[in-house]
Amino acid sequence: MVVIKKRSNVIPVDFGEFQLNFPVSDSNIKCMEEVGEDLEAKSLAIQNTDNKAAIDAAKAFVEDAFKQIFGDEEAFKQVYAFVGESTNNAMFYLIEAINGIRAEFEAQNSKAALDKYLAE
Repeated sequence: MVVIKKRSNVIPVDFGEFQLNFPVSDSNIKCMEEVGEDLEAKSLAIQNTDNKAAIDAAKAFVEDAFKQIFGDEEAFKQVYAFVGESTNNAMFYLIEAINGIRAEFEAQNSKAALDKYLAE
């Protein structure tokens, strides 16, 4: 009998006080890359702004980005509370999370990881 162990398809993102889980799938990876590129471009536009409309628009975008990436309505609320209700800081944490997820995904799916898996 061949027993297949299911591999985890989640990359955890640890904030110390709580953890968000990124569900790894082809569509989620593609979505995360698109959101990340858009987020980095928009982050430059809202840095150091005190225009209420720009801040509100940024908050809505960052909230939607968290929902798209983590598939969870509560993800943004947790991070927003964690950073003292600062949209800029929440956005920077999201960019950091995206970069970390990207690095972890690449490490898990590298040739070295595949060679190790095949050797087992």
